[in-house]
This record gives sequence, structure tokens and C-alpha cells, in this order.
Amino acid sequence: MKTNRIFRRIGRLTAMGATLAAVACTGSFEEYNTKPYRPSDEDLEGDNVGVGILFPSMMEWMMHVQVNASQYHDVLLGDELGGYASAVKSYQGQNIATYNPSDDFNDPLFENTFSNFYGNYFQIMAETGGEGPVYELSRIIRVASMLRVTDAYGPIPYSKMQNGTFSVPYDSQRDVYMAMIDDLDEAMESLHTFAAAGGGSLLSDFDISTYKGDVSLWIQFANTLKLRMAIRMSGVEPEAQRIAEEAVAAIDTYGLIDANAENLQFTLTSRRNPYYTQATSESWQDLRSNANITMYMNAYEDPRRSSYFSKSGYDETYAGVRSGIENVLPTTYASFSYPLFAETDPVPVMYAAESWFLRAEGALLGWAMGDTPENLYNTGVKTSFEQWGCSSSYEGYIASTLTPRLAYTDPAGKHDQPNFGQAVSVKWADDGHELERIITQKWIANHMIGHEAWADFRRTGYPRMMMAVNNLGAAGGMWGSVDGDRGMRRLHYPQSEYDNNRENVLGGIQLLGGPDEYSTDVWWAKKQN
Repeated sequence: MKTNRIFRRIGRLTAMGATLAAVACTGSFEEYNTKPYRPSDEDLEGDNVGVGILFPSMMEWMMHVQVNASQYHDVLLGDELGGYASAVKSYQGQNIATYNPSDDFNDPLFENTFSNFYGNYFQIMAETGGEGPVYELSRIIRVASMLRVTDAYGPIPYSKMQNGTFSVPYDSQRDVYMAMIDDLDEAMESLHTFAAAGGGSLLSDFDISTYKGDVSLWIQFANTLKLRMAIRMSGVEPEAQRIAEEAVAAIDTYGLIDANAENLQFTLTSRRNPYYTQATSESWQDLRSNANITMYMNAYEDPRRSSYFSKSGYDETYAGVRSGIENVLPTTYASFSYPLFAETDPVPVMYAAESWFLRAEGALLGWAMGDTPENLYNTGVKTSFEQWGCSSSYEGYIASTLTPRLAYTDPAGKHDQPNFGQAVSVKWADDGHELERIITQKWIANHMIGHEAWADFRRTGYPRMMMAVNNLGAAGGMWGSVDGDRGMRRLHYPQSEYDNNRENVLGGIQLLGGPDEYSTDVWWAKKQN
């Protein structure tokens, strides 16, 4: 791992630099963005839309392309705790996988997202006057970026964020969620009006995603994000049903990401895929597939394995690495499977299969999701199979009533788990395991979208996972002890918040409803586990 101290500590200067560069080329932006004007084709091109250069760096806080940020914020956090990836370096013996991270691993998601995102966001707000399609798109990106932060820490500053203000009160997580839902609703309404007036494309030169400025696709993403948030808070929030049903009822107007052509991914230009770099680059080689995901997919004989994992050096099997191994060495696991991304493959942000599983879970709760839980679940699996070119195997897979034995054999002979019980059947059944079935297949379909997997595990307990081999947080410390069966439930607030925003972070801890420790559940996880 290459630690980039500049990346961590002077993000505000980076954002300011981008802001200054943008000021010089705003051109006719005010005219373009003012409602109800329809921008001309010329207005939508190049430097005439100066704030466009702020969007690529903002989008990366939704899911990272830059390799250091990807490692800190995605691989070592969501992908590790979500059962997709295993880091095979010990990082001085203090890391998230062993439940005893140093501040270097605990703090970056909070510190870097706030310091790097908001400089650009407030510049866009200033240039647009806080209205119009460009501003509304930035609001969607803000929700997607800050959702990762609140889901990892709990209460955060959101509604009272102001440009140039670093001492900001915290909102409860419920209030954060409701404010985010409002932001999405207003953004979707505004962008839908813009699109209906002929505004089909927006900032296409600056959109690093596969959407390339397609306004309708960004609206679909926002509505799917709304549905995701509603399902996430379904165990604690009475309004969750209304919000989820609104999202589904709006399919004809706003749509959902429910076809693979609509998958949101970040494309690469001059940079390599960060997972490819971490797994294969000679100077890295510290990323391997997690034993949980390979164990389940081996048990199901899942045909997507050849698209998800490299074959190991052990009889060309798919062999992942147990998470949380103390003093782990890359050389021990050099021949194990790793997440299979090519050098120029895009980085996944949201896959279409997820929306079907979200609707299946809502329907299981008795909510109006447009179909039965079984049909929605089956379509989710089918959509994922189609994505990976496995359509011919779908009928046999979905019809399987087997409840295969779960077991893990470590080819290195160190950390076997010979009996981990049985996996739930793929075929739908009214057997009391419906939620486990939905979440397990959603988890498989969402490969390497780790923050979603970690959130699902914390709120539902599924999929059942082998936890850290060595729980180095069990003995406790400044940030409390970690139950090895439940794993890390959240990250603690960074020391910088105690140093620079002390009164407000203490207020945030009161809103958290428990101590600022790894074992304290965030709001939406409190009822389930």
C-alpha cells in the first residue's frame, strides 16, 4: 500500500484549486442554468459550462476510481466488512479487518469526503444560485456521497453545512435520511422538467460515468437510491413504506435502474481500474477475494464465479482468503483468487439487479412493490445472470432446492472452517428464510459494492459470514470492544472532529444513542440486530 498523506490532509486545498480553475471559464453559465431556459447545443459543450470540471472529482466520492482512495474507503472498509475482499497485508497490526483500526484507516472516509466534496459543491451552488439542472445533479451526487459517510458513522453534519464553515452541528441520522430524501425528490422533479423540455443531456463532457450526461438515467439512479434508503430504514422508520412505495409508483415517471443497460459505473481514461491495481500490480498485490463470497458461490456452483474471481493456483479452484488474519503476509496468499477486473474495466457503483431485490424485500414486508416477493426476487437473479452472460444457466440455478453445505478449506492449511452450516436454497420457498434468500442473492449480485453489503449485514444479519480470524478489538480500548460474532458496527468519529468541532461532535454522539464506539449500532440497524 502506498500511503498518500497529501490525499488525506490537504483535500481542502485540492478542492479550492479546482474551484479557482473553474472561475476562469464559466462563460455563459448563468444564462444556461437559469430556469426555464432550454440550453442550446453550444451551451452544453466544453468550457462554456465551466463548473463542469468540478463534477468528476465530486462523483468519485460516490465510489472511487483513484487507487489510494479506493483502498481506504472501499476495499479496506465496505468490501472487507461486506465479505467481498480480504487485505493480505497487516498494516502495522491495526486495521479494520481485525477490528482494531488506527486513525489512518478509521478517519479517511469522514475527513476526506467532507474536505474534498464540499468545496466543489458550494462553488456549484454559488455559480447556479442554488437552482437549475446543474445544481440539481450536484444534489444527487451529494446524497450518494454523504450516504456512505452517515451509514459508516451515524449522525453527521448535513442540513446546516455552509460554505467556509467548519464548525457545524450534527443532524440525527434519521434527519439526515429525511433531508436526503427531500433533496432527491426535488432534484428528480426539477431534472424531469428539464428533460421533458428537451434537455436530454447535461455536462456530458464531464460525466465520468457510463451515463455520459443522460439526464433520464441520473433521475433513475436518484429514484433507485431513494428506494435503497427506504428499505435500509424499514426496520425503524414508519415513513419508510410510504417512501418506498413512492419510488415504485414513480417508475413510469422517473424510472428505476432495472435493466443492465442502466447500470451505473465509472469509466476510466488515463487510470487503471483500482481493483486491478491492488490485486495484480507488483507494488501492491494486497487484495484477494474474501473466503465468504467464494465459499457461498462454490456451494451454489454459481456460474458467475468465472467473471468474479481469478482462478487460484490450487487446482484452478476459486479460493478466497479469510478476513482479519493477524500478521498476514502477501506471500502466503499470492496464489489465491482475487476480484477479476481488467485494467480498463469500469468501477461499479450500482447494478440493476439491486432494484429488483430491494422491491422483493419491500414486497416481503407487505408493501406495494408492483409484484410478488418471489417474482421480484427471481427477476433480480435473472438480471444478474444476464449481466454476466450466464442466461443459459439461469433456469437450472433458480430451480435448485438444494441447501448446500457451507465449508471453507484454506489451501494454505491455516484457517479452515469445515462446518459453517447450510446455505439457504436458491429456489423461492415460503419457509421462513425468505429475507435471507433475498439478501444472499442480492449480496452475490452486488459483487464489490461493499458499503451496501456491510449495511445489509448490519441491519439483517445476512448473509451469515465467517468473521475475523483474529478479533484484535475484543479486549477493548479507547473505542470500545468488538463482539467477534457481530463485527464492527460503525466507525468512530475522527480525532479531528474532537479537536476542531468538539461541541458539535459531542452533540452528534448524543444523537447516536450510544457511546462513540465500534460496537454501537447506527440508527437503522438498532431494531434488527
